[in-house]
Amino acid sequence: MADFYFTDRKYNQLGIASTDELASSSVIAIDDIGGQEGDYQSVDGGYRSYSATLHFSPDQSAQVKEMAKVGNFVLFKGRAGESVWTTILRSEHDPLAGTNTFVAEDASIDLINGTVGSYAASSAMTIAQYIELFAGDSGFVIGYNEIPDLTRTLNWDSDDSSILTRILSVATQFGVELSFRFEVRGLSVIGKYIDIRKHIGGNKDIYLRVDTDLNKIVTTSDIADLCTAIAGTGGTPDGSDTPITLKGYQWVDPNGRYVLGGDGVLRDPVALRTWSRLLSSSNPDPVDAHITRNKTYEATTQATLLQSVLSDLEKFNHPAVNYEVDIAKLPDTVNIGDTVYLVDEDEQLFLSARVLELTYSYSNESGTATLGDYLIQASQVSAEYRALAETLAKQNKGQDGKDGIGIQSSIVTYQAGSSGVSAPTGTWSDAVPNVAANQYLWSRTIITMTDGSTSTTYSVGKMGANGADGIGLKSSAVTYQIGTNGTTAPSGTWSSTIPPASQGTYLWSRTVTLYTDGTQNTSYSVAYQGTNGAKGDKGDPGSQNVPMTYVQTAAPTGTIVTNSLWWVGATMSSVTALKRWNGSSWIPESIAQAVLNIIELNAVTINSAIINSPKINVPFTHASIGGSGILSTGKLSLNGTSYSIDGNIEDSNGNPNGQNYHTELNPDGLLSYLTQTDGTTQMDTSRISMGTLELTHLVSGLGTSATYITSSLNAEKIYQLNNVSNPLWEGVSLMGWSGNAQSVTPSKKITDCLNGWKLVWGAYSNGAFTGTGISESEISKTSVLKYPGAGRIIPIMNYANANCSKYVYAYADHIDGNTKNSDGAAGSVVLIGIYEY
Repeated sequence: MADFYFTDRKYNQLGIASTDELASSSVIAIDDIGGQEGDYQSVDGGYRSYSATLHFSPDQSAQVKEMAKVGNFVLFKGRAGESVWTTILRSEHDPLAGTNTFVAEDASIDLINGTVGSYAASSAMTIAQYIELFAGDSGFVIGYNEIPDLTRTLNWDSDDSSILTRILSVATQFGVELSFRFEVRGLSVIGKYIDIRKHIGGNKDIYLRVDTDLNKIVTTSDIADLCTAIAGTGGTPDGSDTPITLKGYQWVDPNGRYVLGGDGVLRDPVALRTWSRLLSSSNPDPVDAHITRNKTYEATTQATLLQSVLSDLEKFNHPAVNYEVDIAKLPDTVNIGDTVYLVDEDEQLFLSARVLELTYSYSNESGTATLGDYLIQASQVSAEYRALAETLAKQNKGQDGKDGIGIQSSIVTYQAGSSGVSAPTGTWSDAVPNVAANQYLWSRTIITMTDGSTSTTYSVGKMGANGADGIGLKSSAVTYQIGTNGTTAPSGTWSSTIPPASQGTYLWSRTVTLYTDGTQNTSYSVAYQGTNGAKGDKGDPGSQNVPMTYVQTAAPTGTIVTNSLWWVGATMSSVTALKRWNGSSWIPESIAQAVLNIIELNAVTINSAIINSPKINVPFTHASIGGSGILSTGKLSLNGTSYSIDGNIEDSNGNPNGQNYHTELNPDGLLSYLTQTDGTTQMDTSRISMGTLELTHLVSGLGTSATYITSSLNAEKIYQLNNVSNPLWEGVSLMGWSGNAQSVTPSKKITDCLNGWKLVWGAYSNGAFTGTGISESEISKTSVLKYPGAGRIIPIMNYANANCSKYVYAYADHIDGNTKNSDGAAGSVVLIGIYEY
């Protein structure tokens, strides 16, 4: 549930909108569940926008049109409790549909509509100096600044950029991110800040899993910007007429991947092997035909130009992949810019990613996020665990098959254990578990043969304590080939699929492992496909003493085995009895009800039974209602999650009078109503749903002309009723004198009271309350919500019967006085108490 406060440009409140369906009728309904609606935030855009639809009745149309006028302000609390201030930029009012759709942004029209011209800095400046130069007259000031001392010499040729676009360009060239923050007091914004962060958001170790936290993950891949080489051109240094390039610059990649040529082009030979147009089966490692891009940068030295080019090449030397995530349950702690971990077990997708865009619906209390800056995780298990598991899997490959029997399947599962000798006794899993240092990772391989027999083998490896950084496993490829002997590997073509092996041949598997230092290792394993074994001995004759089952009308005769069964009847559908042969005669037999599966059962009495059925109907005719003499005909139904009673009202002779009733119990609550004699117009309705009692009574009319009164009651209202007349403040206050306006703060906000505050006044003399002259006045909650902080005249008659008044300013949480409240007759009356009413 969220509330939205609409004000004009002077911060005068025009109305309140809420996503709460049970809100007061004076509050406008709002939802943000449309296609592009919701609270939208973007790391790149810097700003925040909110789009939603207001729903109104014809008599509310004028108010809503005024509330959502372009240029007005919308204030609300974000998911994290932060104050959000936005300006309405677009509004579409449709009185016929009763809707108003608006779009508001927090960057304000000063930054969005204002423009700046071309600019070239004469010397290096800080980011704060640039932002103050371009946005100094917007009302925004610098808030947090994490790079106060970093300077850049920048220039822009454009002469029509918006202020927002320009300051975002400044942030990009300083390598930081911007966000807008507001300090709000009441309905007024008293501070607008531009925060400068090296990196918005953080890593809170939050894992989101499909089918629990996520509905789905949609993967988008794009090679539109892919390249394997970049020719970079920088800016023009002072005293030169020519932009710089990397020609002649000497640099060697310490990691050995990237190569800077004498022509000033930075190349990636590793990416070239994947994306070169010369790639083919006969040329698997091409060294030419780069995809080269020419790019321009602001750098004015070759060293900084190289870093810019290298950064872009690392970004564009592979397909750009983003993930559109449909979030079922977004943790409240996840904010824009945060890093989260995403897990889709079915798709074997494990990745970390940054929340680049976030759209949240306050109506549905759910959100969608666009993720980028991703890092594919091999799994949620560390690299050491997976390397150990792969080693164990290799050890389990290539066991010799039994003669004449083929391998049908092989299943490998894992479990962590504390012993390297005895296999653990817990649950085995097909996912590699986390293994603590100095513990053991066990793998179990169950091989099922074509004759149904199985064999189980175990392998174990110890997880050592963390050692020094070493060489990592980059990839592993397993291929297969049929051979004619079990000693020398075949020389033919290896395949990634397992080929069929005929009897007497060998199935070879080859594993090629590539490490991060560029080296590789090749290992082989082999299994023999045996020939058919000799035919087995003939088995013993089967038993002849087997009970039989008979279905016939006449008693079976001849040699009958003990415990044979006789169903009495020509067919199973006409069976009338079941009997069992005890060795000498047929005796009656029964069947336990638990094993019966009956399609239809009529005219029976069921005792002590558990009935498992999604639907049960119990009809009744002329049944007495509570012994009142009023009769009813209808049915009681149990259908899935709903339990209901439907019937009519009859006189004592069983004649219906036209009234019907319906009572239903379901997970949402209880609903019950009784109709008028027309059988359709509901006369009295009661509903209990999620802690709220709703009552509706027919005042007049029938059908579409019916008029009703409705009321509701919940725990909050009962609590407020029980606390009416509770003291919220006691003391003595003139509510203002010449030196002090004075104010009082009740212990409970007026918004938490049932109707408002009751003020109790008394006579005042010689600096003290006299104990007499009591009078009372009230301040209503509705009035304060509509006119917060407005001046109020409270008429009072003092002890001398002289009319006077106090002038106060009522807010949701306190009341301010006025310095003239001690003048004249008003000076003889003091506030002595505030009570809830």
